[in-house]
Amino acid sequence: MLSYECEPKVIIVGGGFGGLSAAQALKSALIDVTLNRSAQLPSVPASAIPGSHRSLSPGEVAAPLRGVLSRQKNTRVLLGDVQDIEPAAKRVVLADGASFDYDSLIVAAGSQTSYYGHDAWQQWAPGLKSVEEATNIRHKILYAFEVAERLTDPAQRRAWLTFVIVGARAHGSGTGGSHRRNRQADAEE
Repeated sequence: MLSYECEPKVIIVGGGFGGLSAAQALKSALIDVTLNRSAQLPSVPASAIPGSHRSLSPGEVAAPLRGVLSRQKNTRVLLGDVQDIEPAAKRVVLADGASFDYDSLIVAAGSQTSYYGHDAWQQWAPGLKSVEEATNIRHKILYAFEVAERLTDPAQRRAWLTFVIVGARAHGSGTGGSHRRNRQADAEE
């Protein structure tokens, strides 16, 4: 990484879609970019959408941030959980005690799946914000295919092969389209 000691320092908290997008948008700027990612999230789920229904390993659906940003000379990736943000001092403090000063701060720490007060839905409607969640969805879909293959009653088979995808943004539409293409490919075999 080139060090722009006199250039503005930008810290990005979060290594998911938002943090990665912010870092990539700053690739040509004459600034010093530090992307901080959580110790609990080793990779960005850049391909979690297709990984939720295909037979891919977690390593194939998530790319290490260091690898994705390795050619970006003004950026470094640090592992650590943010303990505190001190706006007056313009400093980010990590759980291990390390601290980093910044001129600009981007907080892209992620989000949670919301069930709008209906937490019981979680059993039937898993989120799709991590590799683990994508792997869980893939397991449930493959299990449904296995069960349906052994059934002789067309109504029961149809029930096991009926999937509802809520959400038409990247995750929902990507999962739905890929799932349909895979079912069509299976039918042709």
